[in-house]
Amino acid sequence: MRILWVYLNVLIYVLFHIVPIRKRYKKPEKYSIEERFKYIGRVCDIIIKKSGSKVIVLGKENLNNEAVLYTSNHPSMIDPYFVGYAVDKQMGAVIAGDLWFDRIPVLAPWFKSIGCVFVDRKNPREAIKGIKAGVNNIKKGHSLLLFPEGEITNIVTDDVVADFHTGGLKLALKARVAIVPLVIVGTENIYKAHEVIGKLTKGTVIVKILKPYTKHLYENISVNDIAHFLKEQIKTSIHEIKKTDHR
Repeated sequence: MRILWVYLNVLIYVLFHIVPIRKRYKKPEKYSIEERFKYIGRVCDIIIKKSGSKVIVLGKENLNNEAVLYTSNHPSMIDPYFVGYAVDKQMGAVIAGDLWFDRIPVLAPWFKSIGCVFVDRKNPREAIKGIKAGVNNIKKGHSLLLFPEGEITNIVTDDVVADFHTGGLKLALKARVAIVPLVIVGTENIYKAHEVIGKLTKGTVIVKILKPYTKHLYENISVNDIAHFLKEQIKTSIHEIKKTDHR
């Protein structure tokens, strides 16, 4: 299977660089955020290259070097790697519901060192702790990636994007940072599995970076209104992308 070939290449890369990776998560204070993210970025590059898919990135002019909250639709399990490849900047992620991941040697501390936070959606008290950790990480300069649908899109809706949960969006309000909406189209065609091991095919993936949303920084606006606006903006962009020939 192609996905196993992809994972094998990632494993070889990580094992070959395990010493500098361990140094960075053992003593993160000795390294800049960019230095800690370097190897994660390379993993994203390897996955995209070995997947055989073509990636088209639109809207890179909307990126800057400030810490932000990236919010994206979530059509496939493989989305984070394509986002990392497209944005090509340091970012951690809000990892919700998969707390088993928090116990994996090497990976869990490595991901935490680049700002990732683990959120237990089934335990409100623990979820609040995760959000607080995320706010602190953003204030330290870590950008975070959030999939506010909370699940892969086609698990929860027949529409192109599901309603956005509001909990993760509070990160931007509490940390007082801009929200950068991202749109992913095409990953739902190349990786349809809902498991780690599944069929991976070649295709074209479009990642569009929209203009930063900053209304919450100077107006009193509810998180529900923010969620609705972002969802509709991303939904509109998905339809526009699908109408355009990007071959």
